[in-house]
Amino acid sequence: MMRVYRIADQGTMRKSVTKVLLSSTVLVVSSLTLAGQQTLPQFDSSTERIKTASAQQDQQSRLVVVFGTAFFYNDSGDMFTNRHVIDNCDPKTIKVRIENGRLLPANVIAKSDRYDLAALSTKYHTDVFGAIRVTGDGHTLIPDGIEDIFSAGFSSPLEREFKITATWGQIEPWLKPNEPPYLQRMRMDAYPGASGSAVLDYAGLVVGILFAGSKTMVADPEKLRSIGYGDRWIYLYDSNAIVSFANERKLRLSAWSHWQRQDPGFIMSHAKAISGLVICEGHESGRSVDDRATDQ
Repeated sequence: MMRVYRIADQGTMRKSVTKVLLSSTVLVVSSLTLAGQQTLPQFDSSTERIKTASAQQDQQSRLVVVFGTAFFYNDSGDMFTNRHVIDNCDPKTIKVRIENGRLLPANVIAKSDRYDLAALSTKYHTDVFGAIRVTGDGHTLIPDGIEDIFSAGFSSPLEREFKITATWGQIEPWLKPNEPPYLQRMRMDAYPGASGSAVLDYAGLVVGILFAGSKTMVADPEKLRSIGYGDRWIYLYDSNAIVSFANERKLRLSAWSHWQRQDPGFIMSHAKAISGLVICEGHESGRSVDDRATDQ
């Protein structure tokens, strides 16, 4: 089990997380890139303006619009996403649209060299965020067998009118979850655009982050580089990888050890509330979305 060294003050966490869990308020896959996009205009919270910008294609340009998912992990507005979501972004153009419609400028504060993980700062105070599930002594408590999980992300954002999609699935035993590379596998519907989504348990606590998916079962993690995306097998980094990344980069995590089962409807609402749509302007890399999504 991975030790959580940098967590929010226990008193602060008790107040904040209790508020989150007692009041109703984002595979896995890659970010969606649209080749040949013109420079984005200044976004506001309007979905129509995002759609219009995405539809303005210029075949002579190498600029692209990138979409992905991120989620709040503390009350300071810091968010986790996948590294591949923001790898090709112009850092000055990264924004995150959150549940209330606000479009927040975001800065990259850390990218992992070992995992497909990155952290963003929005400087937006929030009382609703994803807390890592831990034991009473502060170690990660991750699924080690079949377990129901929940997630919410911006799957197929263009086709779904930039609406967040909440979904349910099951983690199944695969590899050794407490040993590197800290990967787990689950059954769930997932499509491009939901990369960076939080995976929540029945208490609404974070047990992982989605980063890849495939139509067929993959036995070897190394082969995740060459598979396609679909709606069957979804892969995630469990919270051991998140904590390893956070401790290495001195990120302020939130953690919670008082597990209490919640209503599925509430958990879906919570998953949506902590999630945001990542939008940025980037440069076409010449590599496929599939390759970029699963770099290690």
